[in-house]
Amino acid sequence: MVKLKLRLKHVPLFPLSIITLISFFSLLMLFSMGSGSFFPWCFNQFCRFVVGTIALLFVSAIKLKFWEKYAYPFYFLCLFLLIGVAIVGKTSMGAQRWLNLYFFNFQPSELMRIFLIIALSKYFSTRSVEDCKRLSTLCLPVVLIALPMGLVLIQPDLGTAVLLFLVFCSVLFVCGVQIWKFAFFFFGILLSMPILWNMLHDYQQKRVLTFFSPEMDPSGAGYHIIQSQIAIGAGGFWGSGFMNGSQSQLNFLPEKQTDFVFAALGEEFGFFGCLLLLLLYGLLITYNLGVVIRMKNKFEKIMVFGVNSMLFFYIFINVSMVCGLLPVVGVPLPFFSYGGSALVVLMFCEGLIFSADIEHKH
Repeated sequence: MVKLKLRLKHVPLFPLSIITLISFFSLLMLFSMGSGSFFPWCFNQFCRFVVGTIALLFVSAIKLKFWEKYAYPFYFLCLFLLIGVAIVGKTSMGAQRWLNLYFFNFQPSELMRIFLIIALSKYFSTRSVEDCKRLSTLCLPVVLIALPMGLVLIQPDLGTAVLLFLVFCSVLFVCGVQIWKFAFFFFGILLSMPILWNMLHDYQQKRVLTFFSPEMDPSGAGYHIIQSQIAIGAGGFWGSGFMNGSQSQLNFLPEKQTDFVFAALGEEFGFFGCLLLLLLYGLLITYNLGVVIRMKNKFEKIMVFGVNSMLFFYIFINVSMVCGLLPVVGVPLPFFSYGGSALVVLMFCEGLIFSADIEHKH
């Protein structure tokens, strides 16, 4: 207990302050999205932020050797939960992604993102760069990513599946897998596009098609992106003002508190507000990369890089989606979008990076 208290005293305040600022900015937007009311979103998100902060501090106090030791058991626990979702999961808006834990709904795929990274980090920490160049070394990692991706695609949740795959690629990259193997793999994906296209659900195909031409279905599949672009464009440089966004306040902007909260931010606070938020994200990612550079332990280096990559892909996909640069997928904006599972899990992830930083400095 004494050691835990000592570790908590060394929690890095700079990145913690950044996360707190982003979360405060989020609460401000949720208050606005609720038409000047703390309910239903602002108060709930504040409670989740408190829980997430406790999770962050708790994980920061635990040595990374614990997660390395139990990496595979935690991975298989998450896999078991994903199987549970497929059998008895709660269905909402046509997707079966949640487990009903009575007090709250939990999305196991969020947790799988963490423990996939930890399991891969443990596996590659005992392999040399030369080992990673052999195809035989990649067999087990391919299985580790294929199982959760398959279960997530069944739900269906294309956004999470894409995130899992991108994080997997980032871990392979930092472990020294040759570039030509990535190129060969992506070439194989291109050749199999007709098969993959037919495997997509109808609404997923519509999202891809409307990405290229939103006006083909302005009141259906293209509605989200059209309204999002209108909201961002209406904001200009300084924005329409707090609680003065017509698209968000008059409910033209769908999912304004979750996946499209960045568009609501752009409308009310303009380019300046969006730039400020992206600057905060940039500072956090830079801090995380600094931790990666300082790490000497291979497991810690791979794990921190993988977690930071996941954070980057969250931001990149959500912002690109809202701006119409990528098809619409269900990926929230870290520490900003309304939602419990993603917020707490991302706090957990940053807690792992804090733990690595504490161990290095002290």
